[in-house]
Amino acid sequence: LASVVTQVKTGMEQEAIDSFQNIPGLEEINFLFGDYDYILTLQAPDTVTMARVIRNRIRKSPGTLQTITMIEAPM
Repeated sequence: LASVVTQVKTGMEQEAIDSFQNIPGLEEINFLFGDYDYILTLQAPDTVTMARVIRNRIRKSPGTLQTITMIEAPM
C-alpha cells in the first residue's frame, strides 16, 4: 500500500482527477490543503508494479507537477 501526494497545475485539477480515477489499483483520492493538492492511496501486488503505475500513470497524468510517494509497511 502506498500514499502518493501530488501537486497539480492550477486549472488542471479536473483533468488530473479524471486521469487518476482510471488508474488500476487506486483505492482512494483525497483533496489536500497546502502545497500539495491530492493524496492517492494505491494498492499493488509488489513494488515493481507500484513503481510502474506511479511512473507511467500518476506522474504522466495531465497537470501533475510533482509527486511524493510513501510506501506503508506493517509494524
